[in-house]
Amino acid sequence: MKNLKKQKILWVDDEIHLLKPHILFLENKGYEVLTATNGVDALDLIRKEYFHAVLLDEMMDGLDGLAVLEKIKTLRPALPVIMITKNEEESLMEDAIGRKISDYLTKPINPSQILLVLKKNLDGLDITRETQAQQYMSTFAEMNERINENKSSLRHWARIHTDLCRWEIEFDENPREDLKNILNDQISEANYRFEKQVIDNYESWINGDADLPLSHQMMDSYVLPYLKENRKVLLLVIDCMRLDQWLMLSPIIYQRFDSELHHQVSILPTATPYSRNALFAGDHPENIHKKFPDLYSDPDSEESMNRYERELLEDYLLKQGLSGSISHKFQKIIQSQQGDQIAARFSDYSGTRFLTFVVNFVDILAHRRSESDILQEIVPNETSYRRIVRNWFENSYLFTILEKAAEQNYTVIVTSDHGSRKVSRGSLVKADKETTTSVRYKVGRNLKVSDKHAFYLRDPERFHLPATQIFTNYIFARSDYFFLYPNNMRKFEKIYPDTFQHGGISMHEMILPVAVLHPRT
Repeated sequence: MKNLKKQKILWVDDEIHLLKPHILFLENKGYEVLTATNGVDALDLIRKEYFHAVLLDEMMDGLDGLAVLEKIKTLRPALPVIMITKNEEESLMEDAIGRKISDYLTKPINPSQILLVLKKNLDGLDITRETQAQQYMSTFAEMNERINENKSSLRHWARIHTDLCRWEIEFDENPREDLKNILNDQISEANYRFEKQVIDNYESWINGDADLPLSHQMMDSYVLPYLKENRKVLLLVIDCMRLDQWLMLSPIIYQRFDSELHHQVSILPTATPYSRNALFAGDHPENIHKKFPDLYSDPDSEESMNRYERELLEDYLLKQGLSGSISHKFQKIIQSQQGDQIAARFSDYSGTRFLTFVVNFVDILAHRRSESDILQEIVPNETSYRRIVRNWFENSYLFTILEKAAEQNYTVIVTSDHGSRKVSRGSLVKADKETTTSVRYKVGRNLKVSDKHAFYLRDPERFHLPATQIFTNYIFARSDYFFLYPNNMRKFEKIYPDTFQHGGISMHEMILPVAVLHPRT
């Protein structure tokens, strides 16, 4: 890759006259090379001029390389410094790395080594972006073919969604808007095709004909086998976490765990009262409603509709014949202070075979962002949503809990109850006053909405959903629509666009990660 503008390099070496061939080689490659024979002159040049990088000899009279490095980092903290030395001692390398050296070369050096290290530090990002662009465009046609294969296999769609999420993350660092726009169009087409498969096949999937576990099958598929193997298991359910967000988090725990990525699919509605209850119960919401008739009596209250989660999980363990043979603790973590306390006393759980923690941060972030102008400024798009979740995780109690879980040899299973998607268009719903106020799904009677905007269920029992009123119907939003009532319609038309919502049909809401983490021994 040619530099559009010459990059200026400072080479500092007390035997610089011996390096003339190397300097000529770099100049022929388009670099401008200035030289200094000692640290004092080098620092004077750095004060006066802008350099793209410094090649710094470690062994010099007067100020040695490490001393010069320390002063450079004070003057120009972001200036890349490549140290060159005859010394191969590990302690010196560690010292240089600890002082934030950009790279390290050991003498004797050849011109191609220097060129490589300069390209890596100065042009690496541009080279990576160009390579990414070429790789994406080479797979574009193949991805389109997969999207248009018209397959009902959920496993097929999980692979497509994973690949598209990985490209989204790759392009988070790529400023080429043309490629991002192409990818976004491809994601929209994939969601459209996926929605059609959901509408055509959801009834058969929910009745046992799915090739990936749905919410009510997650425990049987991914948790129960480890419990039966007498493993210590920590189940982390991160409310509202999406697959792309997990892909951002997983490299952070690489040194502690070997990770296997699997998938599950949220049932409809993709909302906590339905998908998470089904997950813990290992059963459909219809049957949960029969056991707890008051559970869905207030369908606008997510908190009250999840008040029996501990009992549902205990019933599940009882049905599996495990309630008397394993010790189990269940904890919801709503506030960071509560999470900090659990992390601080995690050793208290060391004798517990099965731990279940529900973590609410990502869901709270999505809801609070809808209500806060400041949060909408901080999290304006999908890229920033992924980044803020990663930044939280890196500095959170949850990361500490995972570290301690690894030390205590827990197999950790990380998943979610549902995801979310960014919405932009309102769709008018006509219904009676008893209809729920939820944004991406509604429960009520006599619901009227455009079929282009929603998936309509008129017989909920066929789909194993609770019918709490006579003639109860469900609707689930398609594409990027959110539902509007005639009352206060103009107000909500302004509130909800560009917010992250859940309850409807999309790959981000339905196709969820299940990460099985095995502690590194």
